[in-house]
Amino acid sequence: MLLLTPITPEHLPDVQRHAAAPGIGATSYVPSPYPEDGAIAWHAVVASRIDEGRAQVFAITEDGDFRGVMSINDIDHSAGRAHLDYWVATPYQGRGIASRATALAMRLAGTDLQLKAMLSTCLATNIASLRVLERNGFVAYSQALASRGKFRGQELLHLRRRL
Repeated sequence: MLLLTPITPEHLPDVQRHAAAPGIGATSYVPSPYPEDGAIAWHAVVASRIDEGRAQVFAITEDGDFRGVMSINDIDHSAGRAHLDYWVATPYQGRGIASRATALAMRLAGTDLQLKAMLSTCLATNIASLRVLERNGFVAYSQALASRGKFRGQELLHLRRRL
């Protein structure tokens, strides 16, 4: 059974191992190469955002085993929206895990968080991620070249879904 489990320090060895795979950093904002203490440093940042109510971050688990990370970021209750980010560990890609985990996150965003819309961004070349989002009702509303960061000069798709 696929679940979204609140991220804890117990997940960090799996985060560290899988986030270090070059394919994860190639299509996400996960740093590449991934630092040796990357999972610990990342968890310190997200834990404060979770405590402040600005994020909910989950380990994607299947039958108790780690498969990736799903994050509801930049939660803005006054605007009724947040931003969805995720990655699935390389050995588990192409198995529908991202699509099913996204569906769970959408249900949680609408019921538990009572949000009205979700936003997401992906590289225009990341067809697999685009399909996951489209399968879950996201629609592209704009395209732009990234002006800074690791994807500077690459085409980004901005998507949204009403809940």
